[in-house]
Amino acid sequence: MKSKAAPRAARAGAVGFTALALLLTALTAFLLSRVFGEGKYATEPLEDVVVAAHDLLAAEIIKEDDVKVVQWPKSTIPDEAIRRLDDVLGPKPTVPVIGIMRGEAILTRRLASPEQGTGMASRVPQDKRGFPIQVERWIADARLVYPGAVVDVIATLEDPVERTPVTLTVLQRLTVLAVNGDIDAASAKGDDDEQKRQQNAGGAVVTVLVSPGEVEILALAAREGKLDLALRNANDTDNVSTQGSNTFSLLGRPFPGTAQTATAATTVTVPLPGLRRDPKRAALRDPPVGREPPPPAEPAESGSIRTIRIGGK
Repeated sequence: MKSKAAPRAARAGAVGFTALALLLTALTAFLLSRVFGEGKYATEPLEDVVVAAHDLLAAEIIKEDDVKVVQWPKSTIPDEAIRRLDDVLGPKPTVPVIGIMRGEAILTRRLASPEQGTGMASRVPQDKRGFPIQVERWIADARLVYPGAVVDVIATLEDPVERTPVTLTVLQRLTVLAVNGDIDAASAKGDDDEQKRQQNAGGAVVTVLVSPGEVEILALAAREGKLDLALRNANDTDNVSTQGSNTFSLLGRPFPGTAQTATAATTVTVPLPGLRRDPKRAALRDPPVGREPPPPAEPAESGSIRTIRIGGK
């Protein structure tokens, strides 16, 4: 009897040990699921979130194959996460203000319109630069310049040699990118918001597209003087050569120090001392070639008056 009872006890012990091991395993799995939250996420509802399908670069317009919709547990969705593709793709395109990594949720604060603010860089061609020019406020209000317009840039500054103001055209046929940050011609209007109007009371900012070399020209001209814009026909592709203008040319007067040819005779009456004409000195004052010399001077008494004709024949 003892020989039969021993195997039964051994089998019962093995079954009990196995059952205890299974119980401990289940308990361990339960505890681990509680620690790592697997049970929470397994039962939590899922919601749609728009994420980056691959790494996105800043200032690059987001296209349809750049994003996708995935489901995230509700408690893990970050604030300002975008839930619909339409909110990213349209009707107006958007650009990231910073780079977004693959699988990262798309947040509204990380997107901008390519037509305003930080998103405007996407509108600048790779071989161009956007340069801001400050103009009078009324120019923007009157819409004399607008996004897409073609303009010439006129600079007024001081001539470093002659020390006189001069105005000249420094660049021609530049395209206006934005006016006061607006890249859409339909929205680039005078400010209806009184607060915004007061903030921009000092002037309007017109951003033009230029080459890197032209940036240097505008930067120097803006700091040495004042820049103005002249609107031109977009179909006018000719570059016009100008001489520039200064105060003297504007008034039609000869510039100081330049030789001018008299066009009419002028009569001047001067008192003469009692001197006779000196032939040697007269030779030094011979008239220019092609002009008739004046008649020989007659002897004059001391203190007499003589009339001399200057210019003409």
